[in-house]
Amino acid sequence: MKKALNSARNQGSSKKVLITGVAGFVGSHLTKYLIAQNFKVVGFFHPLHSTENISSLKDKLELVACDILNYKQVEEEIAGIKPDYVFHLAAFSSPSQSLQNPRQTLENNIFGQINILDSLVKIKSNAKILIVGSADEYGNVDKKDLPVKEDHPLSPGSPYAVSKVAQDMLGYQYFLNYGLNIVRVRPSNHIGPRQAPVFVVSAFASQIAVLEKQGGGIMKVGNLESERDFTDVGDMVKAYLLALDRGKIGEVYNIGSGKVIKIGKILEIMLSQVHVKITPQKDNGLFRPTEVFYSDPTKFKKQTGWQPTIPIKTTLFDTINYEREKLKV
Repeated sequence: MKKALNSARNQGSSKKVLITGVAGFVGSHLTKYLIAQNFKVVGFFHPLHSTENISSLKDKLELVACDILNYKQVEEEIAGIKPDYVFHLAAFSSPSQSLQNPRQTLENNIFGQINILDSLVKIKSNAKILIVGSADEYGNVDKKDLPVKEDHPLSPGSPYAVSKVAQDMLGYQYFLNYGLNIVRVRPSNHIGPRQAPVFVVSAFASQIAVLEKQGGGIMKVGNLESERDFTDVGDMVKAYLLALDRGKIGEVYNIGSGKVIKIGKILEIMLSQVHVKITPQKDNGLFRPTEVFYSDPTKFKKQTGWQPTIPIKTTLFDTINYEREKLKV
């Protein structure tokens, strides 16, 4: 592979994994987990994007600079890799930012996936393939229908959510029409260190770290009444591997804790370990209508035996500490 930056060493496993979006938030955590499980990991990253998230792992995997919108390159690389597992994580992942960049979001998330799946079809791949959708596919759901099961109607409320419905359904179509070994998942919010500050928990953590260094101050917040389902990214990446190892080919699964917590409670927990005075102040620019949402992960848990194990307090403190460490550099 011409674009490979370094070679993966033999780690005692015959299974080769391809991760797209390897240097992203989830990709970096999944990479670390799979390397610890002795998989041979090959990772696609966009040539213009940073690989800082996996800087400590670069000698343990094979990195490939690959724009997934470049079909010829994707085809060439996948033909050379011949993966046993594919975790397709490369995507624009912010619902709010997708409203400003709908075309870019749709092109990247939909056509990038088509390029990957077409390349796998061309080599008659027997790989197990994870297509990562989102709980956002369900849109705004009436409280009487919560928690949402997989057969609930999809009602995407942003270009991002539309792109995830398309990825989800395209995955199903490639399973039906080409026999690819695809499992689809619709994860709820997952959080932890290295997440971009456009998301609520990392945004809180980033502000807290800065204000701590300044000795306190005003913290801007949005609607604290919304309730969401949060899962530690460490638990989520374990679920992703179980989805391919134990999930049924062609099926779709909700993944999450199956319970909600108020955003205000999240903030309260995070501020409980701060030793300077930080005063939350509502910012109308951040305010969104109150939402209560969580999906039902029973089907996935029964199929795979997965259970989240990392307490929310641990996740929140880890995220703040990550932001504190960034400021020390």
